[in-house]
Amino acid sequence: MMSEQRGFDRRAPFRKVHPFWFGLLCVLLAGALGAGLFLVLRPRPRVTDGSGHYTANLSPVAELIRRENEWVRGQGTPYVSIAVMLPMDPVVSPTSTQSTESIRHALQGAYLAQYWSNHNEGDASAPNVQLLLADSSGDADAWRAAVGELKEKAAGQEHLVAVTGLGSSVAGTEKAIDELATAQIAMVGAVITSDKLADKATMVRVSPPNSAQARAIAHFLKERGAVTAVLVQDEDGSDSYTSTLAASFTSAFADVVSPANRRNRLLNVSLTYSSSLDSADTVLGQMPERICNSGANVVFFAGRWQNLPPFLRALTRRTCVDRKITVITGDDASNLNRSQSEPIWDDTRANLEVYYTALAHPAAWDSHPEAVQPAVAGRFRRGTDSFGARFPEESLDDGQAIMHHDAMLTAIGVVDIFAAQGTTRPTASAVANLLTSAPFTVAAASGWISFDKRGNPVNKAIPVLRLSSDGKVAFSELTSESGSPPGGPGGTARVP
Repeated sequence: MMSEQRGFDRRAPFRKVHPFWFGLLCVLLAGALGAGLFLVLRPRPRVTDGSGHYTANLSPVAELIRRENEWVRGQGTPYVSIAVMLPMDPVVSPTSTQSTESIRHALQGAYLAQYWSNHNEGDASAPNVQLLLADSSGDADAWRAAVGELKEKAAGQEHLVAVTGLGSSVAGTEKAIDELATAQIAMVGAVITSDKLADKATMVRVSPPNSAQARAIAHFLKERGAVTAVLVQDEDGSDSYTSTLAASFTSAFADVVSPANRRNRLLNVSLTYSSSLDSADTVLGQMPERICNSGANVVFFAGRWQNLPPFLRALTRRTCVDRKITVITGDDASNLNRSQSEPIWDDTRANLEVYYTALAHPAAWDSHPEAVQPAVAGRFRRGTDSFGARFPEESLDDGQAIMHHDAMLTAIGVVDIFAAQGTTRPTASAVANLLTSAPFTVAAASGWISFDKRGNPVNKAIPVLRLSSDGKVAFSELTSESGSPPGGPGGTARVP
């Protein structure tokens, strides 16, 4: 028994024999653990110069932007920053209404405007432009982090002077706009069309609001014979796009379509659903029989693009398939303008036609060349620096690249005005003041643009497109809220 005790290892623990080294080791381990946790838990930057991790959908264009920004900073001359704010990954954004393709096209258009400003256009006194990417992906409050970083950029060395893009017309977008306006940061909305988003203190938008789009397509519709129409409306209270589109369809019908033919009628038939609740597609699937029983030959669809395919598929199964039905909707349907893995609806037996008001389309450049500035439209079609050369596999048909180019072009144009007067780096507040007050016209690729006091474009050119079941579109006509496209910069004169 005693021999077993003598053979037992009774050496003191390391922490007692070498207390200094043990303490130092603990400190180093704690520091390493803390640094690791910081890296894991640290919120990722919401505003970047194109650096960092982006989805495969955006990585190529983000890298082009990063390289151009690196070139700008390497020139050793004063520059300004303009951000494009979007949900860069709509897949992880439950409130996003934009497709992954539309986000990619948006960044491509913004980059094109940046590149042409830095290399091909503008006075030598104008500063170069750094393009920042502000990511609002995430839950309904994700915009807060992006806006917080944008405010820091406006006060910091990047000298942020404006924010473009801004996403779509949902509640989070309006909150972000209000926060940026409070910070006196200039904004140019690219594709936000809700009428509720007018009269924002430091913002204009290059897209015509829903009220203008509804009047434009009402002029198109009134030429198509007797119209008996019904309205399908999404009643999601957080989405002002759908609510203002529904109201705009109703008022445009009364003002434009009804007076054209005494037989034209918009029926008082309740056809509503809520995309914010479960089984919206099931609700939409019950509507075709009511539409058949009403005798309608036109359906105004005041909903988002995600709900349009199930509604159209339901219409193909209606009992009144012998009666042609025309579905009319707003610009959000452009998100369906892409290659489809399967048809949006069964066109072989549907007896359906679908039209929507687009925000831009390249066919307008040939059909109505006077409605745009040819040199600006040429950025998309001709030369080694054109959109077609830089993004040869991409389509312009959804209008996103054109509209986001024009939003950037508008912000850059205001900076250039200051530069011509000797102010190379105006403040964001100064840019906002000129942007929302001065009587200037933008020679944009989507059409000549000037702004009214509410920040809306005046009598903007609006294409009407026909959507096919394979996702392709056909250009039908170019119109506007007045019923005819503007004939040049004089057609969009600023109004008091």
